[in-house]
Amino acid sequence: MSELINEEIEAIEEVNTKKARHKSRLRELLELVIIFLIMLFIFNFIIMSVKVNGTSMEPNYRDGERGIMLRTNPLNKPDYDDVVVIKFIDEYDQEELIVKRVFAMPNDTIEIENNKIYVNGEEVADPHQAEGTVMDNLSETQLAADEIFVLGDNRNVSLDSRIIGPIKLKDVKAVNGLMFWPLDSFGLMK
Repeated sequence: MSELINEEIEAIEEVNTKKARHKSRLRELLELVIIFLIMLFIFNFIIMSVKVNGTSMEPNYRDGERGIMLRTNPLNKPDYDDVVVIKFIDEYDQEELIVKRVFAMPNDTIEIENNKIYVNGEEVADPHQAEGTVMDNLSETQLAADEIFVLGDNRNVSLDSRIIGPIKLKDVKAVNGLMFWPLDSFGLMK
């Protein structure tokens, strides 16, 4: 009789063990789904992956470098000297994302004269500029309440606001961030 009771106990324990394994697998699957949804949220609403294309941001950021930047939102807006990703429609009506630096903010005036940049009549320090940069003069330009003015650090080859005009704030997709590849470029973007 005790042998029969032991067999029943073992059978019950085996069923409980199988239920526990099944619950454990369901929990692991649920955890993976939650992690996936969190990552999806982060990459769609908080950060974006960035790749520098071309030489317009040299010597500070090189062609092919990769990083992550914070998406713009009401709490994360561009400011003077920030590195930004902007949406630009090229001559073939293709959308491109380009990396540039902010020099003037909404309602500012900007002027370039004799290789010097003036914002609201004051000369702006320009420590990021590539050596040997030569810029054409730009007459004083008044920005609207929803516009910024951006320049590449390597102005000799940069497609920036001098050519494409002021950038609408709605077209600024990300601000500052962290470069991580290649490893020798690792660091905060500023």
